[in-house]
Amino acid sequence: MHELGIAMEILTLVRRYVPDSDAGRVRDVRVRIGDLAGVVPSSLEFCFSAAIAGTEWQQARMVIEPVPAQAQCQACGHVVVTATPGHGCPACGGNRLHMITGRELHVVSVELADEDQSLPTDAAAAECDEEEAVA
Repeated sequence: MHELGIAMEILTLVRRYVPDSDAGRVRDVRVRIGDLAGVVPSSLEFCFSAAIAGTEWQQARMVIEPVPAQAQCQACGHVVVTATPGHGCPACGGNRLHMITGRELHVVSVELADEDQSLPTDAAAAECDEEEAVA
C-alpha cells in the first residue's frame, strides 16, 4: 500500500511549515487528490491517522478535496469530465484529448487552532506559500 509512503511525505511537508512547538495546534491538513492520481482517499486517511497516532500531531485530521478528471479536446476545445483518459471527444468525435486535471496530489493548507483556543471551531488557517505536490 503506497498510501503509507504518501502519508509520511505529507507529514514531512507539514513539519516543514509548522514548527514542532505548534504541532498540537494542527487541526486540518487539506489535500487535493485527483481521480486519476492512483491514490485511494480512504486508505490515505487511514495511513495518515496511523502515522500520527501517539505523536504530538495526533489531533490533526486529513481533509481531502477530490479533483475530477477533466480533459480538453485539442480539435474543438471542448472540456469533458472523464473517468478514463483515451476516450474520444463527445462534442466532435476527435481523439486528441489532453488531460488538464485529475492527476493532482497536493497539500493545499494546514489549519491551526488559535494559540489561546483548543477547539477546532476556533481555528485559523495557515496556508503554505504555495501548493505542495506530493509524490
